[in-house]
Amino acid sequence: MPALTPQELATLGGCFDCMEPGLQQTMIITLLQQIQAASPGAPLTTTSLGGLRTATATSAVNPARKKFTLQNQKNEELFVKFGTGATTSDYHIVLPAHNTGSKHSDALMLDGYIGAISVAATAGSPSYTFAEFV
Repeated sequence: MPALTPQELATLGGCFDCMEPGLQQTMIITLLQQIQAASPGAPLTTTSLGGLRTATATSAVNPARKKFTLQNQKNEELFVKFGTGATTSDYHIVLPAHNTGSKHSDALMLDGYIGAISVAATAGSPSYTFAEFV
């Protein structure tokens, strides 16, 4: 049986026991699918390419994105904006230089943000890794 849309679920209302058995089963399956999709332990996949990136537009809006990780790979700060057009004066987060002494920078990991992400280097092109999970 196909899952119910949120609108169909909303119109059902009323008494669960009064529904036809087939409709009860469809409603239970739909609710279980919603719980599984929202579960933090649900399996995630990525279609992101591996390797270093140098583009300033990291990722467009992606409603399917559940989380992402971004790590600076350059020995200078990386400016991250939750939106488009990051610059060294228009940003939300600054990731530290990748190699400060013998330390590598920590990755930025964020759950639930589906909007655009852009980056800017202190000078020249940025260098970073990025993966989004759906």
